[in-house]
Amino acid sequence: MKSFIINYKAYKEGVDLGLDIAKAAAEVSEKTGVDVIVAPPFTLLRESSKMVKTIAQSIDDKGPGAFTAHVSWYEIKKSGSTGTLLNHSEYRYVSEGENIDYARLGKAIDACKQNGLFTYVCVQNVSEAGEVLKLRPTAIAYEPPELIGGDISVSTAKPEMVKEFCDIVKNVSGVLPLIGAGIKTANDVKTSVELGSEGILVASGVMEATDFKNVILELAEPLR
Repeated sequence: MKSFIINYKAYKEGVDLGLDIAKAAAEVSEKTGVDVIVAPPFTLLRESSKMVKTIAQSIDDKGPGAFTAHVSWYEIKKSGSTGTLLNHSEYRYVSEGENIDYARLGKAIDACKQNGLFTYVCVQNVSEAGEVLKLRPTAIAYEPPELIGGDISVSTAKPEMVKEFCDIVKNVSGVLPLIGAGIKTANDVKTSVELGSEGILVASGVMEATDFKNVILELAEPLR
C-alpha cells in the first residue's frame, strides 16, 4: 500500500477546514485503498485522529517531563496520532549552521519506534538520505527546498535524482522512499511512482485547492 501524506503546515485552511480535509482524506483512502495520512496543526490532532490516520508535523527529542513548549512523543501518542513528520525543510533538526544533528534526530526516531509511532523523515538531498537511512525511520521523503510550494514538481525537475534517491532507500529493507516538493497533478504522482517512489508528501497542492476533496482523489489515483 502506497502512502499519501497531506501536510497542513500553518495554512489558515488547515485550521479552518482541517477536519473537513481529514474527512475527505478518510473517504479517499477508503475508496482507493491508498494510505492517506494527514499532518494537521497540533490543536487538531485528537479530533483528526478519530477520522483518519493522523501524524504530527514534528516532535522534539524530549520525553515527558519539565520541558516547557516542547512536544514529546508521549503527547502525540496520547492524542491518537500514529506518528510524526521529522526534519521538514521548514523545521529542521539542525545543530550549528544548516547541518542536521543526526544524534538528536536519531533519539527522536528511537523514542517513536520504542513507543509504536511511525517516523517520516524529510531530507533535502541524497547525501542526507544516506545518513538518515542509518537511523531506520519508517520512511524518508525527498524534498529539494527550492521546489517546495512551487509549480514544478521534483519528479519533473530532477527525475534522475528522484530515481537515485528511491534506489538508495529501497536497498534498505523496511524503509520507504517518498517524494515531495511541487507535487500538484496526477501526472506528477505517476512520474514519481514510475521512478520508484512508494508515496508522496503534499502541502500547498491540497491546502490551496478550492475543491480539496477532488484534488486528494486525483492525486491518490496513481498510487492505487
